[in-house]
Amino acid sequence: LALSCLRSVPLAKQDDLLQLKGLRTFLEFQSDLEYLADPTIGRIYPGVDLLAGLDKLTSMLQDDIYDNEYDFQLDIFKLFSSAYDGHLSYTPDIVDVFAFARLQNEKLNDEGIPAYFSLISNETPDIYAYSDEAALTKSGNADYSPSPITKINGEDVLAWVNSYASQNGRSQDPDANYNGVFLNIPALAYQDIETNYFAISRFYQGDNTVLTFANGSTLDVMTRAQLLSGKTLEGVTDGASFFDRFCNNNLTASILAQANSSTTPSQTASNDTLVPFEPVSTDGVAPPHPAYPSPVVIASDNSVAGYLSDTYPELAVLSVPSFSAVDEVEFENVVRQFLATADDEERTKLVIDLRGNGGGDIFLAYDLFRQLFPTETPYGAGNYRASELHNATGRIASKNIDQLHAAYPELVKAGVDGVVLNSFNYREPLTVDNEQFTSWEDFFGPHENDRGNFTSLNRFNLTDISATTVPITGYADDNITQPRTFSSQDIVLLHDGTCASTCAIFSEFMTSQMETWSVVVGGRPQTGPMQGVGGVKGSQVQGMFILSTIISAVISAAPLGDQLSFLGEFGTDLISATQQALNRASPGGTLLVQASVNFRNNIRKGDERETPLQHIYEAADCRFFYTPEMYVDQAAVWNQAYDSTWGSMVCVEG
Repeated sequence: LALSCLRSVPLAKQDDLLQLKGLRTFLEFQSDLEYLADPTIGRIYPGVDLLAGLDKLTSMLQDDIYDNEYDFQLDIFKLFSSAYDGHLSYTPDIVDVFAFARLQNEKLNDEGIPAYFSLISNETPDIYAYSDEAALTKSGNADYSPSPITKINGEDVLAWVNSYASQNGRSQDPDANYNGVFLNIPALAYQDIETNYFAISRFYQGDNTVLTFANGSTLDVMTRAQLLSGKTLEGVTDGASFFDRFCNNNLTASILAQANSSTTPSQTASNDTLVPFEPVSTDGVAPPHPAYPSPVVIASDNSVAGYLSDTYPELAVLSVPSFSAVDEVEFENVVRQFLATADDEERTKLVIDLRGNGGGDIFLAYDLFRQLFPTETPYGAGNYRASELHNATGRIASKNIDQLHAAYPELVKAGVDGVVLNSFNYREPLTVDNEQFTSWEDFFGPHENDRGNFTSLNRFNLTDISATTVPITGYADDNITQPRTFSSQDIVLLHDGTCASTCAIFSEFMTSQMETWSVVVGGRPQTGPMQGVGGVKGSQVQGMFILSTIISAVISAAPLGDQLSFLGEFGTDLISATQQALNRASPGGTLLVQASVNFRNNIRKGDERETPLQHIYEAADCRFFYTPEMYVDQAAVWNQAYDSTWGSMVCVEG
């Protein structure tokens, strides 16, 4: 019924053509646009020419291939999703009304959710119903022998899951997307919601899903369309009224005011006080989830926590399921207190659990690295795609920066100039040698490689950022002294492939600069390597709305001559087209609308080819699979990570 409703919405052909034109403008800022179209051997999924994809959609519109708005907008969503880049996103309004959830007995529960277990951590696992976990661990009153799932909807279970993962996953690695089909305990403990792809999807999956077990029994799981948060069908009587309710939005004055006068949490310094490097009580506090032991210290939002192992007296565990902390200073304090406590308790080995970590505040990664290695300088160099629009905007902004600050004083007041305008004002970023750029041309270049034109490599000015946004240990006023508590060879990163964005930045600091070991759990049930960092490795997401706001602010604050020159080069349609693309994006999130690009490539130190890390395959040093016990006891996962690194070192073959 919901699908029929969606497909009854009439096509807005002319507005849709303008929308595609606006999206083409925004894609000029996608940092690896040419690499996506002509991928390196480091990319596993097929390449995608996004601009050619927009051309195809334009032709299909002009040739009247589409007869309803939903199918057209869904194809836009699929095009962006085919890049498998968690920073590159465009969710049209009509695609964000319903989600298709798998339910049983009229409510979502764990019974119909599959989970995959290996009875031995280095052997390939089978897929079971999650509700069979008690029987597999022989806990509780379960006294039966569970049977694995062999088919889903009549198709071989592995073939079905792999196909489903590729349709619904956003990670650049198939193993990471495979993991995403199943329940993720660290993500559940952090967010308190189930986020696996099997439970909920943007795509209609049929009225029901039939799970067939090896013993011949079946389980029928229904699909139900659910209105997403804040949505109501009140007053909707047909496709036209549906369009008026959900697809006829404009960016309101209140949203514009919010964008101009406020910032995201990652761009606002907390007023909390940094605590000294001193241990805390080891009595423990309430765990974030029943599968976890009691942490020594934990952030109020569960974004970071520290544990002391009962199994290995030398082992400490720092769990970081997210860098999206509600309070950045609290996050940093938890890390500092835990490192001091681990040191006081004479713990000499550290597992950093990054499972479920999809990123967050960039500079929390910098601070965490600095707390672990106070005398090391995080590299973090990257570049931007050198497009003509970026060049024109940055040239005008750099030339008229005083006028821009006078017109928009909140940029300076909020401390976002060094973050938001970083790539448009050459005075903010630093060279790879941490020196000032001398001019816009010095920063922008462009520099040509075998894929296209890019800016000079650049680094963030950590002193300025620490003073105005997020404090970073050892920079500006954050002068707390603390020792190195663990050597690099006594630290291991624990991944599950979902590590992305800020998590990828931190992992690069650790594995590339400090040569720490990494282990990964899960992935497709096959031998061979798996990437620990399977999500997007780009180093900065930028919202399309924010890009539009920056360009508008720069041009409006510029002298008339610069304004006329800009309009002469890019035309007046640029504003109306980009506005239409933004109007048709679903509102919400820290970027104000669900439309963004990967703005900045992360480049490894010493890479003369300057290949974006997004397009370099990096297998973890060791791999193991989940056992049933690990779903109910996270300490069992940490123990296996310890054993894989400093004990038996038994890993999945290959």
